Amino acid sequence: MRKISQADVMGIPFPTQIGINEQHRLVQYLDGLQAKVRAVKALQAETQAELDAMLPSVLDRAFRGEL
Repeated sequence: MRKISQADVMGIPFPTQIGINEQHRLVQYLDGLQAKVRAVKALQAETQAELDAMLPSVLDRAFRGEL
């Protein structure tokens, strides 16, 4: 692993013009987005489970010519 000097670390650009209040606002916004992503993923998993449960019934009806 290559060694990183303090000068290298200090040379990494960091946005210093963003105040702490703005940082907190951005973190809250991103936390809200993450919560929405988790909710959508849970809904997608639930929907997938429902579709998987329905598939055998739909196939059975299709092979019996009921569709």
